[in-house]
Amino acid sequence: MKIKLTNIEDTRNQAVTQILDELEKKKKEAVSSGDEELANNCWRESEALKLNIRYIEAFDKIKSRKYRDAWNDLERCEIDADSIERNSDSNFVINSRCRFIKDKVEKWQSLYPYCVFVSPGFKVGYYTCSICNHKVRPRSRCSHVKGKIYGGELCVHVAHDLEFLEVSIVTKPVQKYSVLHNDETLDFSLIDYLSSFLDNAFEDWVAHWTRMSFAIERFSQVDPSDDCPCKSGKKFEECCINEKEISIPHVDFQFFKDIPDEKANVRFPY
Repeated sequence: MKIKLTNIEDTRNQAVTQILDELEKKKKEAVSSGDEELANNCWRESEALKLNIRYIEAFDKIKSRKYRDAWNDLERCEIDADSIERNSDSNFVINSRCRFIKDKVEKWQSLYPYCVFVSPGFKVGYYTCSICNHKVRPRSRCSHVKGKIYGGELCVHVAHDLEFLEVSIVTKPVQKYSVLHNDETLDFSLIDYLSSFLDNAFEDWVAHWTRMSFAIERFSQVDPSDDCPCKSGKKFEECCINEKEISIPHVDFQFFKDIPDEKANVRFPY
């Protein structure tokens, strides 16, 4: 069954649910008959379809300015795309749009103003394999590899007897869900600007991180005690306040479609 899957309305098509149900049924039948290859193929198809749906949902939330919800969906997309790529050949990764999604998730994340996260620390009593329930020990491991699929199921190590130890504040978390920010205090204008040019989640675009110089007169709204626009980490009065021009971070977006001139003008953030 062929379906169109481009925008949020497509994800709500009853045919999508039907396909997922059929894949799950087919996978169970394959497992019962001992056909591991077919079961694994069903897993790939199902996970790729769910990945496409989640990415479209994330894009829709970005357009709706539900930034935190979109961030969480993007994080889930990143994890799922890695699992699919690890268990598929390059043709499937490309044709399922998994590679496109993985690339764009990273780029969307780079545009977010989030930079501080909570990282909880735990002591784990022991792990078991999700496939065979074997207790994982340094010198006693089962034949299953963490992150690979067996009989249509992804192998993970399940933690037992967790003991909470600490909470750390980090800038590069293992899990990105735990954002330590109040969204109301942050600037999401870069994300809004980009999304205003895109009609659907699968339009291609590239972000080039550069710098651009502007005359000092353009920064008249910046108070001397504010952080310097050049992002040196110093105060404006200690840095560029006496310069003729200030070089500030700039993102140059490249689109693969015609953009009206009135929308393509450089936006000055001050």
